[in-house]
Amino acid sequence: MRKSDKEIKDPELIQEILNQSEVCRVALCDDGKPYIVPMNFGYQDPTLYLHSATHGRKIDILRKNNNLCFQADIETGLVTSKIPCDWGMRYLSVIGSGKAYFLHDTADKKEALDVIMNKYSPGTSSRPEKTFQYSDKSLSSVIIIKVEIEEITGKKSGF
Repeated sequence: MRKSDKEIKDPELIQEILNQSEVCRVALCDDGKPYIVPMNFGYQDPTLYLHSATHGRKIDILRKNNNLCFQADIETGLVTSKIPCDWGMRYLSVIGSGKAYFLHDTADKKEALDVIMNKYSPGTSSRPEKTFQYSDKSLSSVIIIKVEIEEITGKKSGF
């Protein structure tokens, strides 16, 4: 990182950013062309879980190339100044990379969906993890992408 004073090295803060962020942007490479898509996600160290429809561009890309990069941020805001070129942004962010794998086992899919559901369900973040019930139809109509994180770093600005 060019400006080491902006680097977040604390693994707990990196985890907090991933737990608080509502959107994870996933970057893929499709025959040498970049493709990025915002996704809902769950994080359970050291793994990201993404859910998707069973067909689509990102699924096609991942079947050919399972390398990906991801980004998430929180506490974003504009920082203004009387001097236009001194404007900037305030944020806490995480960027990482890893390999994506499709989960096929029903029990694995349920566990991953529980991680995602616990992230977004009201009240679940402050109490022990909850398990949810999923119909067979729901489980068959979704693909769970497990991202084994290989590299991760954090960056802050304006704090």
